[in-house]
Amino acid sequence: MRKNDAITLTRQAIGQWASYLGGIGLVMGIIGFIWQGGFTPLIVAILSVGAGGILLWALFAPRDFANFVTGRQARAGTLSVFSSLLMIGIAVLIYTLLQRSVITLDMTQASRFTLSPTTESLLQRVTRPIRITGFYSPSALQLRSVDDEFFRLYTVATNGLIERVYIDPDEQPAMAQLYQVSYDGAVYISFLTETGEVDFTTLARVPSSDNQERDMTQAIARLLISGTLKVYFETSHGELDALDTSQQGLSGIHNGIQESGLITGSLSLMELAATGQAVPGDASAIILARPITQFSAEEVAVLDAYLQRGGGVFIMADVLFNENPFLSQNSLFNQYIWDNYGIRAVDAAVVDATASERTPLDVISAVVFGATDIGARLDPANNTATLFSIARVLQVNDTPPGNVANGRVILSSEQSYGETNLRLLGETNTYSPDDEDLPGPLTTVAWAWDQTSNGRILLVGDSDFVTNGLILTGGNSILFTDGLSWLTGLGEQIQFGVQAYSVGLPLVFLDTQTLDIVAFVTVILMPGLVLVAGFVVWLRRVRA
Repeated sequence: MRKNDAITLTRQAIGQWASYLGGIGLVMGIIGFIWQGGFTPLIVAILSVGAGGILLWALFAPRDFANFVTGRQARAGTLSVFSSLLMIGIAVLIYTLLQRSVITLDMTQASRFTLSPTTESLLQRVTRPIRITGFYSPSALQLRSVDDEFFRLYTVATNGLIERVYIDPDEQPAMAQLYQVSYDGAVYISFLTETGEVDFTTLARVPSSDNQERDMTQAIARLLISGTLKVYFETSHGELDALDTSQQGLSGIHNGIQESGLITGSLSLMELAATGQAVPGDASAIILARPITQFSAEEVAVLDAYLQRGGGVFIMADVLFNENPFLSQNSLFNQYIWDNYGIRAVDAAVVDATASERTPLDVISAVVFGATDIGARLDPANNTATLFSIARVLQVNDTPPGNVANGRVILSSEQSYGETNLRLLGETNTYSPDDEDLPGPLTTVAWAWDQTSNGRILLVGDSDFVTNGLILTGGNSILFTDGLSWLTGLGEQIQFGVQAYSVGLPLVFLDTQTLDIVAFVTVILMPGLVLVAGFVVWLRRVRA
């Protein structure tokens, strides 16, 4: 058996390997310095190894080192090396600056990633730090990256006043409980305190729909006016309870109003009228959620004074079967809104076998007028139809008195009719068309606006649509939210045009970490390997 040859290390060999180590160390150290934008312990260690290698090269092979530095080939090689390093440095520097500057460029034909002028105008009013907080579990990371590409537009437009923070509810369940997170991908918005903490008194959930910009911009608009608008629920005529959590209660819309940054309260028209008081001056709107009994002349006078100073009244008038029911056709208040606003309730129930759900009395909106903000987001063909249970027929005077504008929001189908025999309907739950009934289509939602006093009325022939059992059905919540927004004047601050597209995933999905890896491989690693390989080949040729 042949013995292994002894390995002999000469000064020349040590110097040669030290030159390789030194060159690679310096190149990698310089690349790391450019990539990180400064020195880190690891970069300092790599540069130290590179400098040590060069020093050993000079000590153990001084002639090779001198030839490398002073020779003609050395000068040409050095120029090539530094030219390559310069190109790599420029490419890394440009990439780093672009990434840190958060420059965005929308190249989609529909401008899906460009904020509308409405949003940009609103964001100019942002003067306090705002935080967008999103909750995304590991299974929703793709959704988070897509949402972040949109949210960062708000950060850029406000020069960082709107920041973004993402929380994993699986890793931080206490935070998820604090925010009352109910689903993956939930997004919240709030002001920050002077210490940079979330101001939970301003915390509001951002609704989730196909129109992402409208939802976010409206949430910011509500945040900017949070604490300045107050909505009162009338309580003295047997109305639905705003705090009731049962299927027939209104706790859902009550909590939703508060989440929107509006303040809620209750008032008694009966008490105000009896004591000669007026509606509180901070009332932006009053909700009459299915009063049962009629209003007195004194109560109507209180509401008239409120409307004359620019108030808003949300009236929900059900078909009622009790004695002296609210808003009966010949009642004082019904006559008041007809004489002054050109809208009123009719003693008839809508029966619609064509546009209905369980029974012809469960009426689905067949026609929606989107000329106002109230109906702009309602579309019976796009899963946002409203559902009313035993809806009241309404009437609109197309030539309203004075400087009043009015109109219809929702109609039943042409095949519908208005059942006028309410006694038979209430006692036996039966109905059939006859000559006394009203032909369709019939109005179920109407609005009126006194352009002189700015008083506004929204009249809906149903109250079941806002109860906890039905508020999440179809477009019910949209009708209530946009109707209340119109009454309080909030809708006028954020007027959106039609946006027909929906938000979807991009064709190519790259998160930030993946993009960094791609950039490192293409901008740093590949040119660096070519440079090192070229250096080694050149060094061998010089020594040959």
